Amino acid sequence: QKYETRDPIKLAKHLNIHVIYKQYSPHTKGYYIKILNNKFIVVNSTLDEYSQRILLAHELGHAVLHSSEPICFIREYTLFPIGIYEREANKFAADLLIDNDVIKEMILEPICYIANVLQVNEELVEYKINKFKNSENSE
Repeated sequence: QKYETRDPIKLAKHLNIHVIYKQYSPHTKGYYIKILNNKFIVVNSTLDEYSQRILLAHELGHAVLHSSEPICFIREYTLFPIGIYEREANKFAADLLIDNDVIKEMILEPICYIANVLQVNEELVEYKINKFKNSENSE
């Protein structure tokens, strides 16, 4: 909200986070790393534009929420359960990419339809719907 954009590329630029596109195997989507106070998000250039956008929003979550942590966040296809850092980064991505008003308007539509229209994955839509329902219940 502060930067008035939902575009992960524009937000990265505003936050002085360098985005680098590099070819990797299909198993590595990308990662966030901080080197000497410089923040970098590396995106697998072989991913389609849709996947790159979601990945970039997710990695921005790590850059914003976890920048003080002394670890490198690598997004890979994995069978292991995701940890708290990954869940927080997914929530950040959902909040960045999906407007609350859009969820209100589309709440009765199937999740797969909403995800397709908004060009995000179903996990992010589910998070936003649950967040919306929880905020409605708390009022």
